[in-house]
Amino acid sequence: MSTRKKSAKDKIIRERAGAIIANLDAYDADTRDAIYNALEGVPAALAELVTRAKRGDTILDCTTQAEQGSELSQFEHHLAEALRIGQSHPWVPASLYNDLADAWNDFLNEMTSRARFYEDERVIALALEIYHTQKAEKGGARSEV
Repeated sequence: MSTRKKSAKDKIIRERAGAIIANLDAYDADTRDAIYNALEGVPAALAELVTRAKRGDTILDCTTQAEQGSELSQFEHHLAEALRIGQSHPWVPASLYNDLADAWNDFLNEMTSRARFYEDERVIALALEIYHTQKAEKGGARSEV
């Protein structure tokens, strides 16, 4: 059985792979695990994984759509709560609330500049529902005829 001598290129790829595995902030656990498992395999396969990870591609996504939906629902709920509480709570500095609200507004502005967001019937229905709810909370809801 012959052992293949590792080339300088293989060494560089292995070093890059090690850097990805060690970088907990920039790469998800699935990507780091896939690269770790590929270290003992075929160098070309490892090189391909490293290249894809550096590009930001998803290497292996074990999250189900149901889990993603649940996480998104939690994010929506908690962001809305953070904005609501931050706006009026005396212990939350105005600068913190303003930064969070500005980030959300920046996202909305970027998104709406790329899509016909305001023409979507779901957005219109949600906006009207929110408007009606806010009016009712302030005691200014329109009476039914």
